[in-house]
Amino acid sequence: MNINPKEVALIGLGPAGVSAAVYLKRYGMIPVAYEKTIVGGKTNLTENIENYPGVEKVKGPAFGMALEKQLKDFDIAPVYDEVTELSLNEDGSFHLVTKKGQSHDYRYVILSQGLGEKPFPIEGEETFHKRGISRCAICDGRFYRGKDVAVVGAGNSAFEEAIYLASLCAHVTLIARRTTFRAQETVVASFKALPNTKILAPYEIVRAEGENTLSSLEVRNKDTGETEKLAVQGLFLYVGEVPNLSFLKIEGLTDEKGYLITDGRRETKQKNLFAIGDCRDTTLRQIVTAAGDGALAATSVHDTYQQSQYTK
Repeated sequence: MNINPKEVALIGLGPAGVSAAVYLKRYGMIPVAYEKTIVGGKTNLTENIENYPGVEKVKGPAFGMALEKQLKDFDIAPVYDEVTELSLNEDGSFHLVTKKGQSHDYRYVILSQGLGEKPFPIEGEETFHKRGISRCAICDGRFYRGKDVAVVGAGNSAFEEAIYLASLCAHVTLIARRTTFRAQETVVASFKALPNTKILAPYEIVRAEGENTLSSLEVRNKDTGETEKLAVQGLFLYVGEVPNLSFLKIEGLTDEKGYLITDGRRETKQKNLFAIGDCRDTTLRQIVTAAGDGALAATSVHDTYQQSQYTK
């Protein structure tokens, strides 16, 4: 097996992955960066980014384009392919396989795959998927201009996207299962201050209804058990996410929620396998923390490589 020890596989090119790629290149390493969709990841689905130090308020897609340009400036060419398998070789190196049939072995791997949507079964969801039910307000919000819509969720994403939808839609109802929210108080206050919004809490959706497209939701008050009809033409789901790690064939690396356990160097329980950004066990999942993760993991890889050269 002929492995170039300076090659580092990066899986995912959101802010964490781009940060790691840039730092690796600055250290003289060779980042081989895999991305299955688009550079920037879910930043491209964010309406506005306004809490990244030194960057004025910017649209998510514009931020994603800036990340892509930064890779180009550092002469890092993304490999647009989906990693379908990452397994461990007998010598401790990693075997990577992609959807397009490519395979390669690496001494070091950094996982920055981010999160995928958590399943949220609603009676009628299959019927109205893309015909009234969506998980992306930035992608589909324009189709509901001037209409009434609902958003399900209680975190920052739910409230932030509901605020965006309120700029397009006639009315936005946010449905939450509890009366306490995970979102920051300032974000909740901004939503409540809008003239065309309301919150239903504690409520849950019983079913989605309509003929060819969504026309209403049956919702239930969790305290009283009473149900009512909510006339909406769109429903946006922001009900949580799970790590995108189905390709990982190495066991014993995650916590009970499926997040990768890392140490202070961002190394997992498997030697030379690092995790950064949203897929790891962290208390805060923000662009700024993801970028810091990338820089730290790249530095850890470089230090490990340097130490291996000294001990030869």
